[in-house]
Amino acid sequence: MINYRRSRNLRILYFVIGGLIILGFGFNIWQDQRASDQLKANYIDSSTPTIFVHGWGATLRSEKDMISAAEVSGAASRRMIVRVRANGKLSVTGTVKSWMVNPIIMVRMDNNRAGEVQYARWLTKVCKLLKQKYHVNQLNFVGHSMGAYTVIYYNLLNGNRSDLPRTNKLCVIAGPYDGIMDNHKSNQPTSGPLMQLWDDAPNKNRILPTGKPKIIHPEYKLLYRLRKNFPRQARVLNIYGNLGDGSNSDGVVTNASALSLGYILRDHVSFYQTFQAFGPKAQHSALHNNNIAVNKILTEFLWNKNYQDSSASELMQ
Repeated sequence: MINYRRSRNLRILYFVIGGLIILGFGFNIWQDQRASDQLKANYIDSSTPTIFVHGWGATLRSEKDMISAAEVSGAASRRMIVRVRANGKLSVTGTVKSWMVNPIIMVRMDNNRAGEVQYARWLTKVCKLLKQKYHVNQLNFVGHSMGAYTVIYYNLLNGNRSDLPRTNKLCVIAGPYDGIMDNHKSNQPTSGPLMQLWDDAPNKNRILPTGKPKIIHPEYKLLYRLRKNFPRQARVLNIYGNLGDGSNSDGVVTNASALSLGYILRDHVSFYQTFQAFGPKAQHSALHNNNIAVNKILTEFLWNKNYQDSSASELMQ
């Protein structure tokens, strides 16, 4: 009789413990879902894809941290990779559909040292494919370094061409619009026309009171000549890094080179804003490498419902 009671009591105890565990799991799942719903409630629900373009010598790895931060926040999700082979042929993994919320497209250039002009030609080919095959009518753009120059040049070249998606927003990071610092690195070209791009030095150039850079390099002239073609409806966020070491640069691109974009786009876009990341983590490559400040402002600018024109400001890293 005692064994029977003990057995029954144990069964009741196990039942109670099991019930508490299930309730605990259920409560945690409910909390996680509620937190996820609250995060998602902060962001727009749009089918407009955002295309990421890496820079010189880079790969998809340089895009992943920024994209992962957007996914963790609940703002967007990666849906497609477009690989541009060295011969210009495209291969696509994944897809984008009209029902997808804030889909992300990653672009990989196999020849990642082809230069910004060739990058822009290939990007035009990618965007034409998105319009024709996937019925993408609007696009956001994110570019880092030479990828930033590329997405600006792409839009200056193409404007609002009817056979390409209409540009919505651009977030450009560490763009070398008017020179790259000659750091004598092994990955710099040592011959050919691209070698001439590495022609800047710390505090060599500056932005004049008019907004125009004091020194005009050939690659800047190329952009400036096309300034009237830029899609007027576009909204642009220009992110740059300042190490705070007296160089007024991110170690690769001077602040004058990055900020020279403003003189090209002024009076030609609906919205233009700058954001300075400051301190040791504002180094050129570190701007896309799990950089909390950059990830935050990028995500808010592209997808936050309540993004204000004053949301971008300098932030110590």
